[in-house]
Amino acid sequence: MEVLQRRVLRDGKSINILVEQLTHVSIPYRVKAATELGKIRHPLAAAALIRSLADPESDVVFVVIRSLGAIGDPTAVDPLISCLDGADRWVRRGIAAALGEIRDPRAIPSLLTLLDDERAEVRAAAAEALGKIGDPTVAEQIRPLLDDTKDIVQDAAWEALRVLSERTEG
Repeated sequence: MEVLQRRVLRDGKSINILVEQLTHVSIPYRVKAATELGKIRHPLAAAALIRSLADPESDVVFVVIRSLGAIGDPTAVDPLISCLDGADRWVRRGIAAALGEIRDPRAIPSLLTLLDDERAEVRAAAAEALGKIGDPTVAEQIRPLLDDTKDIVQDAAWEALRVLSERTEG
């Protein structure tokens, strides 16, 4: 992979090949291209991945979301939030995690909404993301998750509150 990363950074043609593969008829090609673009973190990658959020295959979209989080480009925040409507639980969870990696405060209102999601893994990912963003004003909205019926949510809430508390003390 390191060789590919160096080649792509040296050679704009290689990045174009990966971008083209995002629209390939084969799902595995699209998944691999999205994965590699997330690892490379090339400036053109975020824009191409954002376009791929409209892919009809949820497996591809999930990998695209994860790669956008890895890149951390704030231009992905609004497109990611737009994908929340009608998304399945894995996509909602992935979006929450990606928004946490991007750490843009514009994501806070959507993440707060996800704290009430019907799925535990989505609530947990939203709590973790809010902790990563680091705005201490959200602690009061996270606190009720300490009494959630699911351990994964309680653990995520504890961790988020710990991170937020360290930021306010430090």
